[in-house]
Amino acid sequence: MTPSSPSGAKTFQLKSPDGAIAVIAPELGGWLLRYARPTDKHGLVDALHFSQAVVDRYPKEMWAGNPLLFPMVSFNHLPNREHQYAWGGREFALGQHGFARRSAWTVMAQGESELTMELADSEGTRVAYPFAFRHRVTYRLDAGRLHFEQAVENRGLEPMPFSTGIHPYFQVPLTPRGERNRCFVKIPACHHLATDARYECYKATEQPAQELPVAQDASGTLFLGELSRRELILVDPGSGLEIILNWQDAPQHRFCALWSRATDAPFYCLEPWTALPNSFTRAQPGEVIVLAPGETFRAAMWIDLRAT
Repeated sequence: MTPSSPSGAKTFQLKSPDGAIAVIAPELGGWLLRYARPTDKHGLVDALHFSQAVVDRYPKEMWAGNPLLFPMVSFNHLPNREHQYAWGGREFALGQHGFARRSAWTVMAQGESELTMELADSEGTRVAYPFAFRHRVTYRLDAGRLHFEQAVENRGLEPMPFSTGIHPYFQVPLTPRGERNRCFVKIPACHHLATDARYECYKATEQPAQELPVAQDASGTLFLGELSRRELILVDPGSGLEIILNWQDAPQHRFCALWSRATDAPFYCLEPWTALPNSFTRAQPGEVIVLAPGETFRAAMWIDLRAT
């Protein structure tokens, strides 16, 4: 099924020779709506949860596909002021996960298996984020695998702070043969990061490699850091399939958030981020990325779906 978009927003479908597809809605925040691969036992299988009802409610809801997070992941607050951050002696209001996912992106290049889109600063963005930037994202299918490439350029004359990440809603279970409560995430050795109610500090605890049940409540978000390998694998044993999310080529995405709305939600999120919540206020070294004028930040990741 090819998703339709509200208000006539155009969608673009990428295809690879092996039958894999990806569907993107640049005008809806650069939203990746679908990524699916053909399988021997189940035919075409969607790795991402898709809901036309959610798309129809955009931008109020984005609990599907893969929204893009920029220029902030999660949220930031100041004393007695939610969704506010301070920089350069000034204070600004910026909503959760930034504005990129609620902004129209422009298609810069398109091929059968690849699409590049761009978001640049505007009068509207500079109200909440007073910096000149160019943010380009490329989605590319190669041998059935979906690649994500990101470049953020500081086009201004002063240092530019930001954080960024992705928010893929992976489908659980992957097919009707699977059971959500049997699915699990393979996590490498890492640090579990516990926080307080206001996200003002984090306590790191080392944990060995493990298989985390999707049935465990993650509505409060689980935060991981210091991963020995920047790769998570979501396994659906009933379907005999697994999803691999790899961000080895995104070294500044040092954290990963695991979240699902409820223990019966049809999705489970694995979210590589460059920072943790409330990063502007906590001001820990290395979290908020600060680009010098003319400098470009780059990151690359990939998603694959395969038999176990």
